[in-house]
Amino acid sequence: MKINILDGGMIFEINKKYSDYGHYAIRNDKNLIEKLYQDYIDLGCTYITTCNYCFTPTKLSNWKDLCQESINIMKQFRSDNVKICGSIPPYFKSYHYEDINDNFCDFYRQLVDIFKGEVDYYLIETSTDFRHVQKICEIIRENDKITNIIASLYINESNKENINRYFNLDIHGIFFNCCSFPNLIDFYEKYLKHKDFEGKKFGFSCNKINEKKYAENSDVSKLQNYKINRNITVDKLLEFLNSLDFEEVFLGGCCGYGVQEMKELIEMIHKIETINKN
Repeated sequence: MKINILDGGMIFEINKKYSDYGHYAIRNDKNLIEKLYQDYIDLGCTYITTCNYCFTPTKLSNWKDLCQESINIMKQFRSDNVKICGSIPPYFKSYHYEDINDNFCDFYRQLVDIFKGEVDYYLIETSTDFRHVQKICEIIRENDKITNIIASLYINESNKENINRYFNLDIHGIFFNCCSFPNLIDFYEKYLKHKDFEGKKFGFSCNKINEKKYAENSDVSKLQNYKINRNITVDKLLEFLNSLDFEEVFLGGCCGYGVQEMKELIEMIHKIETINKN
């Protein structure tokens, strides 16, 4: 099995210096952001994501300029060996569902217009509801019929009930983020273990949040305070990966996983690869 390595959380790292979701850094300290991307790449991450997760009209009036700046920074890192994922963040508050409206659709149309031709993947992050993802996919395909789409799901009751519907979408992969490792394994065993992925890729981003209700009430600006996630060990990760029937998987980090955490995770991956070779 080939393990493709995604980067870790950018907000987690940026907030160690500026607790403002990256607003200041994207305009005034590009060197910080560039260094973080380079650090991830030097560790072996071959998929890196634009740092615009918190740049939405529900939070900022100048979200569009900030998103444009985020993709401008990424251009220098894009290559045959490093793929760029354009972050497609939740329009509404993270982890919560609200009904789709015109403002929702307008936001994603404008964001796709910024990213079209500049990214290798559209990464729909922390998806709470199939209806949101379906509409976002429609909007992307209205404007870009080529670039692959990845849906990264949040584990909740809605996604448990609708998981089969994701396989009918024009998406490259079904990933998971903002869930603890035990929750991921439990979800996979109950809902995905015997599912034919029909060529779609599987991946997940490790997370230091161990309780869903804590994630839903968390202050994103304080992510750097999260402690070590002791649920992920070499043995547990090895057991889970070896239970999967995929030619390749994608593995990265999100909340609480910065450069050091990704370094530790990648060391685990290398140990697992060595064990499996022997």
